[in-house]
Amino acid sequence: MPSNNKLPPAGLHPQLVKKLLDNLEGNDAFRTLFQHSPEQALRSIGYSDPWDCMEMKAGAQLASGAQIRMQRAKLEASLVNVQGQTCPLSVQEGG
Repeated sequence: MPSNNKLPPAGLHPQLVKKLLDNLEGNDAFRTLFQHSPEQALRSIGYSDPWDCMEMKAGAQLASGAQIRMQRAKLEASLVNVQGQTCPLSVQEGG
């Protein structure tokens, strides 16, 4: 739990996760929007309450479409569960 005594955000709905990952795998315009503003990108696919943990850390790079495709099951599981403080969509070691 975060140190500011707030509950972490709940995970995303599985249908929204599928839509998010589909767009991040193959939609270059969506990927660019997500890197610029995850909030706007999530709103563009119908999510009305984006949360801070989807923000990319300064200097972080969004995983490639191929990396997302290879880690799809892991990402889906992560995104539908209670969220932590890091964006699971950034480039990961060994990914």
